Amino acid sequence: MGQNGQHGQPANCVFLPPKNGFYMDDSDKIYIEQLKNLLCEAVERQMNRASDFVFLQAYIFERTRENIGLNTLKRIWNYGNTPVTPRSFTLDTLAKSVGYRNFEDMKLFYGDEGADASDKILGKVVSSSELRPGDHVTLCWDPGRRCTVEYLGSNAYRVVSSERTKLKPGNTFQTAFFATGSPLILSNLVQDDSFAPLYEIGRKTGVTQLTVETAK
Repeated sequence: MGQNGQHGQPANCVFLPPKNGFYMDDSDKIYIEQLKNLLCEAVERQMNRASDFVFLQAYIFERTRENIGLNTLKRIWNYGNTPVTPRSFTLDTLAKSVGYRNFEDMKLFYGDEGADASDKILGKVVSSSELRPGDHVTLCWDPGRRCTVEYLGSNAYRVVSSERTKLKPGNTFQTAFFATGSPLILSNLVQDDSFAPLYEIGRKTGVTQLTVETAK
C-alpha cells in the first residue's frame, strides 16, 4: 500500500496541518499506540533495548529521508525518558515510514477510535506480518491491472509478474499490508536504476482483488 499512503483516501484529498504543530485530540493517543504497534511490527522489534531505537531510526530514514532523533523515539516509547507529546511532523514521518501519506491518513484508514482497518474499508486485508518469505500475493485493480509479488521478509516484496501496469518483474518495494477497496501506497520502489520513495496504485477504485498463495 492511497501513496505515501498505500491506504486511506484518494490522492486528491488535502489534510490541513494541526495547529501549533501538534495533534491535540485526546483520541490521538489511541492512534499513536496503533502507529507504535505498526512500527514494532515493521522492524520486528519490541523497542525495549537501546539498539532497537538505533535500528528504528535507520529504518525511518531509509523510507522517508527524514531523521527523527533517538531521544524523541525513546520518549515516544517512554524508554528511560520523560514521555513527550509528539509533534505533527514526527507523527507524519512515522506514519510515512509504514506506508501512509501522514498521520491523518493513518487515522482515516483505521477509523473512529482505532477501529480495525477491515471494519473501515469493508474489504480484505493482508498484513505483511501474516506472510512468510516466499509467499505470493496477487492483486488486481482497474482498468484490468494485475500483479503478483513475492514476499521477501521485513515488509519487502519483489514483483514476479505483471499485466498492464508499470510495475515490472524484478522491481522491489516495501509495504506493511495490502487491502481491497483502498488505493495501495508502495514505498522505496526500485525499478532498474530508478527509485521512487512513494508510488500509488489503484488511485480511482482501489485494489479490487487480493489473493495469497503460500510458499510450499
